[in-house]
Amino acid sequence: MIVNLEPPAERDLPPGSAARMRGRLRRERDAGPATRRAPATRPARHGRIAVAGLVACAVAGAVAVPLTRERPAATIAMGPGELTPALSSTVEDCLNGYPDGAMFANGPKFPVGGADMAVAVEHGGRATAVFLTGEGYLACQRTGAGIMPGDEPSGGISVERWDGTRGWLPGPVQVLLRTSEEADGGVVTATGRISARVQRLVVEHGDGEVSGARLSGGTFGLLSTAGVGPGAALVAYAGDGTEIWRQPFFEPARSRFECWIDPDGVVVHPAPARRDGTDPSAPDRPVITPEAGDAPHAGEDPAAAGCHPAEAWAP
Repeated sequence: MIVNLEPPAERDLPPGSAARMRGRLRRERDAGPATRRAPATRPARHGRIAVAGLVACAVAGAVAVPLTRERPAATIAMGPGELTPALSSTVEDCLNGYPDGAMFANGPKFPVGGADMAVAVEHGGRATAVFLTGEGYLACQRTGAGIMPGDEPSGGISVERWDGTRGWLPGPVQVLLRTSEEADGGVVTATGRISARVQRLVVEHGDGEVSGARLSGGTFGLLSTAGVGPGAALVAYAGDGTEIWRQPFFEPARSRFECWIDPDGVVVHPAPARRDGTDPSAPDRPVITPEAGDAPHAGEDPAAAGCHPAEAWAP
């Protein structure tokens, strides 16, 4: 507070300065600090900067949250024309070394090229591809490095000759390759062949959710949109919505003891358990018994007893 309004002695000031100083001091005393403009403008300016900073933080937070929840890239390619760069690399890796590599020395061998790729699926660094030729099929799985810390690239391959079965399917659906992130759950993939009756194919997750497959030219590619549970199942539907085929995703073993015949009663898909020498009549294995309509000409071929009708495949 200003108490002494008296300026220094007049002898110490230039002429007229004492009067001007006395007047200025009185005006400041009467006005008070409220009308001082400089202190009022600075806080307002700092306030705007602080608000801008808060908005920037909010925007940055809003952008960051979806990124942490984003699903890995997922792609299904039905044929070579839909291949992504990543899947093109998978196709090359699958065919690398076949059929002359040491690991194929004792297996079936036939020409396979990139143009034979029928279905390829990619999800989060994991990829599968199925190649169909006139002589057989090749199914391949690849997992790239970096999925988990310390991971190395890995994969597997399966090669089979048709042996006269190319034109026939073991029912409406033939699964050639299925994969899962976990032993009985996680994101799953499935690829294979379908008959003309199949107009829709899905995987039931086991929790009420379903994921649909892509169908094209007698083949299908399926990638679940989320993780599935142990009770997941593959289900096929006809054009009118009727369910025509169902198979547990993680327990397809029953098909090892089933066989399929063409309309003439000839076994075109023998039961794998019979084909590899396993006795399907053993007590710990199911025994196939004839059902109405299952074997219209079973009497012509003893091996056809209890077999199911095969379905034609027309790509």
